[in-house]
Amino acid sequence: MKQNLMLVVMMMLISISAQSQDQKTTSGSKVEQQILVLDKEWADASLRGDASAFDRLFDENIVVTAGNGAVRNKAEEIDDSIPKNPDNKVTSFVTEDVRVRVYGDAAVVTGLAKWTVNMGGREANSERRYMSVYGKRKGAWRMVALHVLRPPGQQMRQPSPQRTQ
Repeated sequence: MKQNLMLVVMMMLISISAQSQDQKTTSGSKVEQQILVLDKEWADASLRGDASAFDRLFDENIVVTAGNGAVRNKAEEIDDSIPKNPDNKVTSFVTEDVRVRVYGDAAVVTGLAKWTVNMGGREANSERRYMSVYGKRKGAWRMVALHVLRPPGQQMRQPSPQRTQ
């Protein structure tokens, strides 16, 4: 089922790309701006661990490929995005180098996400390259696919010792 969905998404992108080859999108088009707002909402939801925001942003059939290669559905991704331990909290989540390409009713976002998690007083920093695919469904843009991976040469960072002031 997941492979079929990915195949459909890829076919949709190829089809739309072929249809819109002659159409040029200007940087900052209205649709690009809408997608950038959604990307910011995703980052903000990640900072807050906001399940209702993820539920609104994610398509029912979203396919998420995590940095470790695990494939998750909507419920699994939302569950994974919410801290289980109250002592663990995302203290920052920002995106950089964000680029949007629009292909009709599909849009591809690429960027770099950086975040810090406080785990019981110890901080751990992470960063991942990401690609999210949005599709316009029933008149609204929804994230239909998300793929994250560790940038080349980046090692897992261990939490730093608690700092005293």
